[in-house]
Amino acid sequence: MRKIQKIGVYFQMLILSAVVAGIYGVLHDQISYTFSEEYFTQFKFKQFGIPWAYEAPRLGAAYVGALATWWMGILVSIVLGFFGFMFHSPRQMVRSLSKSFLVVIVVALLTGFAGLALGYYQVNEQTVSQYIQWIRPGVSDPVQFVRVGFMHNASYLGGLTGLLSGIVYLVISKLRYNKLNLQYAQKTRVSA
Repeated sequence: MRKIQKIGVYFQMLILSAVVAGIYGVLHDQISYTFSEEYFTQFKFKQFGIPWAYEAPRLGAAYVGALATWWMGILVSIVLGFFGFMFHSPRQMVRSLSKSFLVVIVVALLTGFAGLALGYYQVNEQTVSQYIQWIRPGVSDPVQFVRVGFMHNASYLGGLTGLLSGIVYLVISKLRYNKLNLQYAQKTRVSA
C-alpha cells in the first residue's frame, strides 16, 4: 500500500513542481524585465514567437518566464522524486521532497542574482563590445541587455546546481533519519 501511495506522491509532485517552476519563471522574468525591457522586446518575444507580447510587455515577460521554466520543474521533480522513494512513508516523502524543491528554488534564485551581479561587474560601456555577439539588432541599451543575459544564463546553471543541491539535501535527510531511528532503537533495547 505504501508503494502505491508513494507513486501517487511522485506524480502529484511532478504536477506541483511544474506549476511552482512556472510561477518561479514568471517572477524571475518580471525581475529581469525591470533591468532590461529590451531583453524581451528585442529577443525573447521573437524567440518564443509571441507578437501579442509587444502590446502588453510585462504580461509577455511573465508568459516567457512560465514557458521557459515549467518543464524544468518536471525534470527536477523526476530526478528528486526517485530519491524521494528512499523515505519510509509517503508523509516523509512529501515533507522531504517539498523541502528539497525549496532548496532548488533558493539555489536557482541566488545563482541567477549572482549572474546579474557578475554582469554588473563585467559589463560596462567599455567592455560591452566583448559581448557583441549577444546583442540583438535594435537594442538601445546593450549594457543592460547583456547584464540580463548573464542573469538568464546563470539561472539555467542555477537550475542544475539547485538540482544537485536538492539531491544532497535528500541524501543527508535520509542519513539523519536513519541515524535517529538507530539511536531510538538502541535506547528502546537498553530500557527494555
